[in-house]
Amino acid sequence: MKFLVGIVLALSGVIAVGQQTGVQPADALAKLAFMQGDWAGKQDFNMQGGAAMVGDATNRIDMGIAGKYMCEMLSTTLPGRKPTDTRHFISYDAKTQKYTAWWFNDTSYHPMSLTGDIAGNRLVLMSDSSAPGPVLRATYESPAADKLTFLLEMKNGDDWTRLFLTTYMRKSAAAK
Repeated sequence: MKFLVGIVLALSGVIAVGQQTGVQPADALAKLAFMQGDWAGKQDFNMQGGAAMVGDATNRIDMGIAGKYMCEMLSTTLPGRKPTDTRHFISYDAKTQKYTAWWFNDTSYHPMSLTGDIAGNRLVLMSDSSAPGPVLRATYESPAADKLTFLLEMKNGDDWTRLFLTTYMRKSAAAK
């Protein structure tokens, strides 16, 4: 019996090693280090020619859940409104070699799922075009060590329409 258990365990290890492909999740998530930190800034909504709408935005991004997810806690406060309550969880799927994000917010009962890739300090995620609702593209970019931008766009025919651009600056250690 012990011999049989040993064979099963050995085969399990061989199968698990055989399934590993390319970049592993921990290595891929380490590439998102540019996003980590406590951020504050402004979220500028595209009102398509209407009156400007800009909110105060905060974002805390850190590794979580045993290092398997990049966890975001975002909030935007618009004049005369209560702050929003949003969570994003980003992981990496070694099988598809794609980043996957699940977005939860205070205006819907189900998360939105997005997938994408990274190039340097730029992560681009897109929603599934076969899912109900609009196709969205989210771009996180760090043009400098103390700056992070988050752009959300919606597919409109062959073009992309900016919904909003959030520009964050890293909060100083003294402000924490």
